[in-house]
Amino acid sequence: METLEDLLSRRVIFHCKRRGGRDGKKDFEVVHSFSNPLSQELMPKWSTPSLKLIYERWNGFRLFQPNEEVDDGFRFFSLDEAKDELLELKEVFAENLEWYEEETEFEDLEAWLDGLIPIAEIMCSGDKFALDTYHRNDEGECPIIFLDHEGYYGGCCDPESMDKVAENPISLVEKILKDPLKYISSHWTGGNFNEQWYPESTSIA
Repeated sequence: METLEDLLSRRVIFHCKRRGGRDGKKDFEVVHSFSNPLSQELMPKWSTPSLKLIYERWNGFRLFQPNEEVDDGFRFFSLDEAKDELLELKEVFAENLEWYEEETEFEDLEAWLDGLIPIAEIMCSGDKFALDTYHRNDEGECPIIFLDHEGYYGGCCDPESMDKVAENPISLVEKILKDPLKYISSHWTGGNFNEQWYPESTSIA
């Protein structure tokens, strides 16, 4: 958690270009916003040790927003948001299960899908990060996989070909903080500004 808190304290500048390749550049000093801690009695049973450490400090947060009013960047779900996202994801899985089964030889597909719990997203993209509780290890931690919206909406969720992006929730957030453009650069647009801006590079102090 010390590494995570140090990364969160750093000043981050997004160097952006204007949408559509038009001339013009602009810098945004992006901000992070945090919710209050989650009380222990509400901690979910499916949580992992590292996820509990996050919820004990912040019950959800948003990273790399051009300002606090704009829903762009990276969102780590609060518990209530995670529950809502889980219901939506289960509906999508149920609608596409037959298609998934045709595309994979994984024998325990339904149990694997049932164990996926969304904990974060790239805002305004449909892409999510999910806790893979089917593969929980002896320490109680679960890997984090990347759910591309084109993959789970009518595509294929094959457990053997999914992109595992982190070993646990804390390492996921650390990776996003160290290299924000790896996942969110193609989606961050500057929100509802008159002009839309796309990050080309970052400066982290």
